[in-house]
Amino acid sequence: MILIVDDDPAFLEKAREILNRERQVFLASTSQQAFKLAKDLGFSVVLVDLNLGHEDGLALIREIKSRFPGLPVIAISESHRKAVLDLAQKFGAVEILHKPITPEWKPVVERVRALRARMA
Repeated sequence: MILIVDDDPAFLEKAREILNRERQVFLASTSQQAFKLAKDLGFSVVLVDLNLGHEDGLALIREIKSRFPGLPVIAISESHRKAVLDLAQKFGAVEILHKPITPEWKPVVERVRALRARMA
C-alpha cells in the first residue's frame, strides 16, 4: 500500500490514477491525516510533498522516520534547489521525485517498495 501526502487535490487524484494500477493508494492532505493512516494501515512507502502549504514537508519526513523507522519515504518537490533536496535526504527521504507526476514515477516507487520488502 502506498500513502501520498500533498495539499493539492488535483495532484493527489493524478497520482492515484498513475500509481493505483496494482497497488492500493491512500491520500492525505495533512500530516495529521498521514499519521493516522500510517498508524492504522501500515504502508510499504510514503510520498511526501515538501511544500504542504501551511505545513513543513521536511518536518513531516523527519517525524515519519522517527515514528515509523522502517517505512521508506520519497520526497516530492517542485523545487530543484540543492539545499532543499539535500535536507530531504538528510531527514530520511530515500528518493526525490520532481513534479509534475508522470508515469516514470511508478518504477521508482516500485523499486523503493521492493527494497523495503527485501529488508523486512
